[in-house]
Amino acid sequence: MNSVNDKNVTGAVLVVGAGIGGMQASLDLAESGLKVYLLERSPAIGGTMAQLDTTFPTNDCAMCIMSPKLVEVGRHLNIDILTTADIEDISGEPGNFKVKIRQHPRYINIAACTGCGDCANACPVSRLDIFNGGLSQRKAVYKPYPQAIPNAFAIEKLGVAPCRDACPINQRAQGYIALIREGRFADAYRTIKEDNPFPSVCGRVCNHRCEEACSRNEGDTPVNIMALKRFVADWVKAQVDSGQLAPETLAKPNTAVEPTNKKVAVVGSGPAGLTCALDLVRKGHSVTVYEALPVAGGMMRVGVPEYRMPYDLVQREVDEILAEGVELKLNTRIDDIPGLLDQGFDSVFVAVGAHAGIKLPIPGADLPQVSMATDFLRQVSLGESKNSNHPIRGKRVLVLGGGNVAIDAAMSAVRLGAGWVGMSCLESRETMPAHDWEVRDAEDEGISVYPSRTFKEVTSENGQVTGVRTVQVNFRGFIEGRPDFDEIPNTEEVIPADMVIFAIGQRPEIECLQNKIEMVRGRFPKADPETLATNVPGIFAGGDAVTGTSFIVNAIAAGHTAARSIDRFLKGENMAAKTIRPPKVSLEKHDIQSRIAENPAQQINRHEMQARPAAQRKLDFAEVYAGLTEEQARAEASRCLSCGVCSECLQCVYACRANAIDHNQVEEIIELNVGAVVLTPGLEPLPGSIKPEFGYGRYPNVVTSLEFERMLSASGPFAGVVKRPSDQKHPKKVAWIQCVGSRDNRCDQGYCSSVCCMYATKEAIIAREHDANIEPTIFYMDIRAFGKGFDAYIDRAEKEQGVRYIRSMVSVVKDIPGTHNLRLSYVTFAADGKPIPHEEEFDLVVLSVGLKPNAATVEMADRLGIDLNEYGFAEAPHYHPTESSRPGIYIAGAFSEPKDIPETVIEASCAAAQ
Repeated sequence: MNSVNDKNVTGAVLVVGAGIGGMQASLDLAESGLKVYLLERSPAIGGTMAQLDTTFPTNDCAMCIMSPKLVEVGRHLNIDILTTADIEDISGEPGNFKVKIRQHPRYINIAACTGCGDCANACPVSRLDIFNGGLSQRKAVYKPYPQAIPNAFAIEKLGVAPCRDACPINQRAQGYIALIREGRFADAYRTIKEDNPFPSVCGRVCNHRCEEACSRNEGDTPVNIMALKRFVADWVKAQVDSGQLAPETLAKPNTAVEPTNKKVAVVGSGPAGLTCALDLVRKGHSVTVYEALPVAGGMMRVGVPEYRMPYDLVQREVDEILAEGVELKLNTRIDDIPGLLDQGFDSVFVAVGAHAGIKLPIPGADLPQVSMATDFLRQVSLGESKNSNHPIRGKRVLVLGGGNVAIDAAMSAVRLGAGWVGMSCLESRETMPAHDWEVRDAEDEGISVYPSRTFKEVTSENGQVTGVRTVQVNFRGFIEGRPDFDEIPNTEEVIPADMVIFAIGQRPEIECLQNKIEMVRGRFPKADPETLATNVPGIFAGGDAVTGTSFIVNAIAAGHTAARSIDRFLKGENMAAKTIRPPKVSLEKHDIQSRIAENPAQQINRHEMQARPAAQRKLDFAEVYAGLTEEQARAEASRCLSCGVCSECLQCVYACRANAIDHNQVEEIIELNVGAVVLTPGLEPLPGSIKPEFGYGRYPNVVTSLEFERMLSASGPFAGVVKRPSDQKHPKKVAWIQCVGSRDNRCDQGYCSSVCCMYATKEAIIAREHDANIEPTIFYMDIRAFGKGFDAYIDRAEKEQGVRYIRSMVSVVKDIPGTHNLRLSYVTFAADGKPIPHEEEFDLVVLSVGLKPNAATVEMADRLGIDLNEYGFAEAPHYHPTESSRPGIYIAGAFSEPKDIPETVIEASCAAAQ
């Protein structure tokens, strides 16, 4: 045994691996008065034994034997269980090791979880249940098995899905898509509203960075996330309007908060201002929103034409915000924003938007027939100009600019009856800042596009606009806000026009800041990019007022940020504190493509929203695009690859009465001091596909031995009834093929896995006990029964239970078309060694796969400096079977070689004693 200096001994032991060996070692050590840390990679202790139906040679119920140990380990005061954790590093010396543990997030607080299962009932994400051999499904939030210790659920999550990570507001797109796939549209709406108070708006006019980040871009086309958001918003509206859905059922549960008696003023009722106001009201603050215009909504109400964004939908979502307690004052211009702090407000959020248009300082820009897109669109949206006598009717209108605002102005001019409409911009046709589909829609409506132009003059005669003098350019982009281009000689041209609309940018109206807030280039209030705080304590600024013209979703994001900062400011907390989130999921290209190829639901084409014909739609301001149907929406949602596994839809949070769920848990490093370490990480079965000629993965009625264990178990997927996976019929002829992967150098598994012969015999016996009609056959090379009573066990199986043993070599398993039965081709050998070929039909084939150390165990051993043999098993010194190559670290169970349960238990106690 290794000797240590008694003065430096730490009276604690780390046991790695919580199967039957790890539990036995932990109990022995704990009963000796030592502190034990029991480390397990999975969410529950029990290991492979928890999956077994019975044990050999007694055929006792495996869980009946193990349950008392599970309970004892869970209750023992000297044992701390660390699940979902890995050992990262060990330093120091025997008797005084320092151990680093990587604690992976479980996303559920074990101390709070009651194990009720309400979260799993609410979860929309189904996964193959690996504990049941993939023969059934479980939810993304799950408990591995009913008797699991700890008696708590866990959430399977790879991280944040790319769609959510790319979204400025971190919209849980995968979450509401998963709910749409399940037909749970009201739940999907609630999930959307967690992050986005304007689903109808963003379902129509978002720049959907989520789709740009969608993993399906590596396979074909992204999921139509924006259209799915719109579908949900439209569905909810229709259901509420028809009285089939009560609005109160859509409310987020458990939202009551105590009033803080703090008052906040929000100046501007655009997406940034209203989002901030809603968040602050939900935190218990009193909020008043001031709006200079007669309508709320900011640029999404007066800057987006009605054919893109029906105004009744904007008003509906504004009303929902007001219903939560936000006070709104329309037609109220604030001329002194800093002065609000002297009027009893504890904080102010400046969200005035960027409503002032910009003109180029070129000759003719001040002519009466020259306007700015912001003014033009505001007049249209407020209904001041939708009549047959509009001055634009019959005129030639040229819009200067290439962004979405320019498109809106041009297409609005078409609807107002302009005789001709054109657009011209600095950018090339390929690099125009407007969305490509918007440019195509404009061209479909007859709008002419003149890209790659700079503007020299608005030409006129007798004070009337006659056109715009342009020169073609080689535009390279913007440098510090200034365009970088070369004019192309001899390309000057006048584009004839009667009216000109500038759509080259917007700025905020800053006079209301009274020169008390620090500015950027004298045009935008300066705000901290993390907190949105200005130089005046208590005043925050965000949205277009700070960034210039941007997208609605960016303004919503600014509103959320401002609300967090203001709330912390009002509480006296650190405003710069960041929320820690799990990392983004990045699927490999081959994984994405294989997921699509393997699932028929993934192979359908993307569903697009259909536009009305251009000749029809340009006659009015009715909405251009129709939404998806319910059938289309569910089919489109089924295209989602569920990159993050857990969709973060929050249905589990709503369902959990114990408030045990925390989706923002992240990895952390735990440091322990221990005197010794016992490694009992166990093994894993080889994949059935290691011998492809046996058809595993292609034929549903070829299963592995561990899968068959779950088929036999009363708590398994078939409740202990032996059935074929393909058609649920009771199999009569069942074959076991021995040594699948074991004793096979072609598979790099040249060793014997020791237990396969016995567990195949046990399964054959138990199968007969479940169904006396089953005729079991075991195909073997030789039988290795070297435990106490094992030979007698084999004899009883053959003579008393009717198990047929055929010494042979199976060459191939083939599916018999139309029956799902299986034909085995095998060879036996005559006394003279001559091979004799055979073929036989079976209903079910069980592959007795070998055992091997898993990759994580091999990596752990490498990190810890534990010597392994060529097959990945720990090497022990001669005559010291439980010692490793590193003093103070002991090994037990199948880490050194495959072994059965009794031998594992004995060896675990031996390691604990040492």
